Amino acid sequence: MSRFKPTEANVSHIVFDLGGVFTDPPSNDVLLPTEDSLPVSVRRLTSTSTWMAYECGKLEEEECYQLLANQYGLQKGDLATAIQKGREASDYDHDLVAGLWAFKKSTPGVRLIMASNISLPDYTALQERWGPPFWSLFDYSFPSCKVGVRKPSPRFYRHLLRNTGASPSQTVFVDDRPENVLAAAGLGCEGFFSRLRMRSRGRCGVWSGTLWKEVLLILDTTSDSNLVELKRPQRFWNFFSGTPKYTTTQYPDDVDTTSLALASMPYSPEVVHSILDEMLDYVDEDGLVQLYLDRSRPRVDAVICLNVLTLFCIHSRGYQLPETTNWIQDILLHRAYLNGTRYYPTAEWFLYYLSRLLVRTDDQTLRDRFEAPLKQRIKERIGAGGDALCLAMRLLVCSALGIANPRDVETLRVAQLEDGGWEASFMYRFPGMGKELGNRGVTTAFAVRALQEQAGFERGGTVV
Repeated sequence: MSRFKPTEANVSHIVFDLGGVFTDPPSNDVLLPTEDSLPVSVRRLTSTSTWMAYECGKLEEEECYQLLANQYGLQKGDLATAIQKGREASDYDHDLVAGLWAFKKSTPGVRLIMASNISLPDYTALQERWGPPFWSLFDYSFPSCKVGVRKPSPRFYRHLLRNTGASPSQTVFVDDRPENVLAAAGLGCEGFFSRLRMRSRGRCGVWSGTLWKEVLLILDTTSDSNLVELKRPQRFWNFFSGTPKYTTTQYPDDVDTTSLALASMPYSPEVVHSILDEMLDYVDEDGLVQLYLDRSRPRVDAVICLNVLTLFCIHSRGYQLPETTNWIQDILLHRAYLNGTRYYPTAEWFLYYLSRLLVRTDDQTLRDRFEAPLKQRIKERIGAGGDALCLAMRLLVCSALGIANPRDVETLRVAQLEDGGWEASFMYRFPGMGKELGNRGVTTAFAVRALQEQAGFERGGTVV
């Protein structure tokens, strides 16, 4: 991850988030009792579509609390008390603010901007609590409650750029969420993760059970059904094959796992097209497909959108997701993928899924649109380091584009263990719990295929 430092050259505006930049993320989540005796966390409540509507100014405070109380079977007063205690305990990083005041005085041409997803009552409370020493630091403030839309919607960023006169190429965004940084970078801005999010990362956790997503990745990569055991659901797939872990006890089906299954397993055209029709019902106002088949959990991820777009293109329906296609192109051209996405942590996830799209589509126009810039971007990544899965994905992109990459081949071979496999690599994030998990089987499947495909380039191909 990048660490933000005030920069002097060619920057006219620096945009800061609040939480996770000026404040530490909460160390302990608050659990509220419910009627069915299963507590619900405040973090879960503040990631619902109801709370997001509240942060956009579409709901009043009392109305928001009552809707959440009805939905989750909790007492409205318990939620109000928890939120109020959070406001009263909130403080900002005084050293960081002092440093930014010094920077601002020494660099008068640079404008500082606040941009945060926050409700009007919370915004008003923080204005009163933190006062002029904090708020007068900013030349502009863009709380979502007044903009009427939240990050990471492109509409939020366009509103900010339009109302400040900021040029994307001279604007820096500092945020604690990768999806917000990616959205800004996709418009041509420079994005940084906040320093307060840069905790020391523990070892990659290895899932002790089975995830359908991981089983399907092995199948999709190897095309060998003998390596996996699958039990088809009636319709949509779930990330978990059993009891969910690191998340809520009730976990909705999703379009990511479903798209992977439909692209790697035989399905009747009637079933596939009916599922594609239903997926279109989960396209948001920006034209991007939501992850979950649960409207209370609106989530968007660029890698997942690519996975869904691939499935639509396989069945000659890519034209139904034009905004997604344009967004993917912006991300590629502006290198917005470099710090990963909300759920997928490395640049190689995005580049691999894009190469997978080009391999599996019959749309020559799409290939003409993406192939040349993808070749340039993957060449930039050669020798960039990374774990075994990262290296394998990079090599698979190179193979798909006819590029030999002996440098990363050797690095991947050296990482092979005595038993012939590779260690589990960091595959995806669980943002709400701060968990990072991997799977040795997936890493090994990708590594074996990558080395097999690159072996053919030892006798020819474009060596970089």
